[in-house]
Amino acid sequence: MKKQVWLGLLWGVLLYTATMVLFPLIDGEKFSLYKLLMGIPLWLVVGLSISYLFRKKGKTAKTRKR
Repeated sequence: MKKQVWLGLLWGVLLYTATMVLFPLIDGEKFSLYKLLMGIPLWLVVGLSISYLFRKKGKTAKTRKR
């Protein structure tokens, strides 16, 4: 379970960095403190959800092979 949480947080950080920092830099947009702060909990929850879904899918795929 601990590994799943760390992987989810890593996913969240990667997605946050890409969508809130890198893409606006590439497009030349200005940073908004509100967007940056509100994006942190949003992308952490999304990352944890992705990690949970990947783990759940991996378990169902293993049970189907049996």
